[in-house]
Amino acid sequence: MTAAIRIHHPQPRRTERSVHDLRERRTPPVRAVRARPSEATFRRRRAIVGTTLAVLVAVGAVATHDVLAGSGGDPASAAVSQPAHVTSIVARPGDSLWSIANQFRGDISISRYVDTMVVLNGGASIEVGQTVLLP
Repeated sequence: MTAAIRIHHPQPRRTERSVHDLRERRTPPVRAVRARPSEATFRRRRAIVGTTLAVLVAVGAVATHDVLAGSGGDPASAAVSQPAHVTSIVARPGDSLWSIANQFRGDISISRYVDTMVVLNGGASIEVGQTVLLP
């Protein structure tokens, strides 16, 4: 004797839908229409863009200046070479960088020698008794 086993899977129940429900599903969704921004909004946007561009130009100008001038503030083309050895003297009454440069400059032009002394001594003014570095 053979027995057959039969498994019954119930079908999902179909609910009755009205014609109205079917029509709603077939109609395309309504897209929301945005209102056009006002003139004040356009003015604010233009002001923001203009300000941003002005800031970018200013930052670019400062960066360009820093690159060209270097951190010392002197233009890169006017850089003075540093000497290999440095000697010093003590300033006496009546001395100036120009008069000291005139005594110790040798074959170097006096203006270049004074420029180098200004860099070495941190400025163009000296006082009596100050140690003046010579290139």
